[in-house]
This record gives sequence, C-alpha cells and structure tokens, in this order.
Amino acid sequence: MYSFKLPDIGEGVSEGEIVKWHVKEGDHVSKDQDMVEVMTDKVTVKIPSPVEGTVKKILFQEGQVVTVGSEMIIIDGGEATPAEAPTTRETAPRIEAPPVAPVQPTGGRVLASPAVRRIAREKGIDLSGISGSAQNGRITLDDLERRIEKGTAKAAEPVVQVKKEPTQMQQVREPATENPQDEILEPRGLRRIIFENMTKSKQIIPHFTVVEEVDMTRISAMISDLAAMDTKVTYTSFFVKACTVALKEYPYLNAIYNETSKNYTLRKSYNIGMAVDTPNGLTVAVVKNADTKSLLKIAGEIADLASRARTSDLKLSEVQDSTFTVTNVGTIGGLMSTPIINFPEVAILGVHRIRKVKEDGEERMKTYLSLSCDHRLIDGAMATRFLVRVKQILEKPEYFLVR
Repeated sequence: MYSFKLPDIGEGVSEGEIVKWHVKEGDHVSKDQDMVEVMTDKVTVKIPSPVEGTVKKILFQEGQVVTVGSEMIIIDGGEATPAEAPTTRETAPRIEAPPVAPVQPTGGRVLASPAVRRIAREKGIDLSGISGSAQNGRITLDDLERRIEKGTAKAAEPVVQVKKEPTQMQQVREPATENPQDEILEPRGLRRIIFENMTKSKQIIPHFTVVEEVDMTRISAMISDLAAMDTKVTYTSFFVKACTVALKEYPYLNAIYNETSKNYTLRKSYNIGMAVDTPNGLTVAVVKNADTKSLLKIAGEIADLASRARTSDLKLSEVQDSTFTVTNVGTIGGLMSTPIINFPEVAILGVHRIRKVKEDGEERMKTYLSLSCDHRLIDGAMATRFLVRVKQILEKPEYFLVR
C-alpha cells in the first residue's frame, strides 16, 4: 500500500483545501495521472499520482482542509520502501516543491495559523484550552473569537418592557426575528483564503489611502492606435510599467513586512502583483521583474496570466514573491475605492473607471488612482509624492518609449 501525504510546497503554506478529486475509491490510477486539486493561500495546484495502482481509500473529502504531512489517499499496488519512496518533487512536479517534511507528533501540539496564534498572544489566551472545529482539531479565527466573546461576556440583565417612550438613557432590546429562508454562508475555497488574508492584513497593517486624478487621454489614444495595428495593449500594462519606474525612486513602497522579526525588507526585484477577478474569487498573479520588460511584453504576460488564473491553471511561482500590487476595478466600474494591502507587501494601487469629462470644451479621459500604504513605514508625504510621480509618467506616454 502507498500512502500519499500532502507535500510541503513551501512559501509558508501549512495547509490546503481539497477542491476536487479526479479519482474515486476503486479507480485504477496511472503514474503522473492528475489525482487531486488542492487550493492553498497561494495557488490551486493539480497533484499527480506518484505511483500506479488502485485507489483503496480517500481520507479527506472535497471542501475539507488538510495540513501538510497528513495522509490524503491510499493506493494499492504502489508499495514503496523508505529508500525508494518518491520525493515530493516527483510527487508534485507541477508545483516544484522541496521534499515532504516529516509529520510532527500531534500529542500536545496546537494546530492554528500564525494570525490565530498572534491574536491569542495579544489577548493572553492559551490555545491549548480551545477545541478546534476544523480538520484535525485546527483552531480557526471563529473558534478564537468565540473564546474571546465567552471570556468577556457579562451576564445579560433582564429587559423590562416599559409603557412610556424610551429615553436616550433607556435601551429596549427586542429579539431578532429569524426568517426560515435565511442561509448560513460558510467561507470556503478561495473565499475562505481571501477571508483569512484580508483579516490578517487589516489586523496587522495600519492602512491609509491617498487619491490622485490622472488624465488618460493620450494613453487612450495610443491604445486605440495600437489596436488598429493589431497590437493589443491594455491600460493595466501602463499602470504596471509606470509603478516600476516610480518604485525605483521611492524604494520604501517596494518593501515586504517581516512579521516574525517586525522589520522590513526593501526588495530589489520589482515583481508586480495583478489582482484578477475569477469565478472563484480574487487571485493575484505576478509579473516578475517588470522593470526589465517592455510595455508589449508586460501586456502579453498580463493577458496570459489573467486567462490562466480564470481557469485555475497558474503555477505556484506565478502567484508568489510579489513586491507591490495593482488592482484594476475600472473594467467593471467604480469611481473610487480604498484597496486593502496584499500582506506582507506595504502598498497597493487601486485603478478605477476611466470616464469622459469635458474641460474647456474638449473631451478628456480621466480616472482616479488610490494608493493604500502601511503607515508604520510610509508617511503621507512619501505616498503622495509616489502617486504624483505615477501620474506624471502616465500623462506623458512618450516616457514609455525609452524605458
């Protein structure tokens, strides 16, 4: 019997959610045949079978969360001795991972994410006294919040209904009326990961946002002219390229926060994350070394990454190691927003609807850009100067010809 365990795929990933099994118990599986899709907080990956045989038992169902090192499936006919057992690189070549880490003993070990552990420390709560509701007893944010509420809740005083109109000093509490058609929404899949990451970002990073209006008339005309020559360049590619230029002048915005050591790393690579709206939720694909690439090269990469993000076909390397993120909601609509920073980055640029306006009898194309920053590292003056620099670059598209 061969017991397959969820491999350690690096980048701090400690667990994954099973999105879909491509095999069922009793099926014959070939070596390298797609076996299961697993979603982590970085990417959804398809893991092939490392051996050939018959599926004897599937230990986790779709929608369940599996920790790294946990047994997922048992295959009959794929025996492997310790000396010849496949490495994780052989088991999941598409995710290019290091060998599987040994399973740690569960006795006395508390399973919880770093965010849960940090909040527990701040609140002085011993996690060993909490029963986790997730797979393998893992403690979730909901479990911790229930424990906090239980510890701080005071005995409710009975409410006495009074005949006279309540004053500002009186509170009349009425029971909530439940509608039998109400539904409980449990965040799952990519939505669960977004839930946890956004919570962590807002809990740890003190956000602030600055806004600037940008004239996109000349870039809009350039995009139309290129389209007439069968060359497709999107607005997003201009925003990505402009940011790489400005980031070199304002390096604090191209930094990563190190939660453990509570300091920052100023990155010398300019890897621009691009938020992509997919059927399963928001995914951030990364244009690596965008400062070294032409506008046309960036446009081609963006189109390719966005297409494969919507079909859950991105590689792990294509969603990791971003240093700054651009989120363009303007293709949908929206005049303004205050985007949440993609932790552990320190800044994110929000791009909005490009609209027609009349100025001095002339029609112009304009948009608002919003920049959210980590106020512990970046002050308002620096953020504003950075945003003004991006504006200057975008309003003079000739600048892109020499970069």
